[in-house]
Amino acid sequence: MAHEDHLLKKLWMRFALRGVQFADRHAALDRFYRVEDPWGMESPRELFRFGETNNLIRTHLGCPNRILELGCGEGHQSAELLKISNHLFGMDVSSRAVARARTRCPTATFAVGDITSTQIEKQWVPFDLVVACEVLYYMKDVPAALAAMQRLGKACFVSFVDSRRERLEPLIAAIPHVSWHRIEFQDLGWTAVWWRTTRDFSNHIN
Repeated sequence: MAHEDHLLKKLWMRFALRGVQFADRHAALDRFYRVEDPWGMESPRELFRFGETNNLIRTHLGCPNRILELGCGEGHQSAELLKISNHLFGMDVSSRAVARARTRCPTATFAVGDITSTQIEKQWVPFDLVVACEVLYYMKDVPAALAAMQRLGKACFVSFVDSRRERLEPLIAAIPHVSWHRIEFQDLGWTAVWWRTTRDFSNHIN
């Protein structure tokens, strides 16, 4: 039965994710969450990635007081980011995912929306860190998303799977003073990138 459930989930993923990459297809991503944990975020692979992400942030960017997590999904990585921060604001385009994230992480704040949502600036800016893990390849305009991340935070952290390196690496490499690290788990690999932004927040009023 477990094997059959796994096969059904894989078939659902193939169907639900058709045409969503680099496309801003928010409705399709929301439908994807009709199945709980469709990405397998509780797997050893993802738990390892969460831990490595936290280690990199802690080592190179310290422990941020306030984190903005883009593409928070159901809050699996949010729960890990809360271990290294005092306040977390998560956003996702899926209302289904956000509802589960609120249950999983009751001390965090979540909203349905994307990086262009103006409510972020009114309530939280500047963030100490803006995180976008495994989410850039579902955005149509990646350069605009990266620019918005830098506008909202003092530092940024992104990660992406190897199969999307060719598309994303040149866009991120154009940002000054970025640092790179490779995360590997068995036969799967990700690229992690972080940098401090140059925006002056000294005159910002919260």
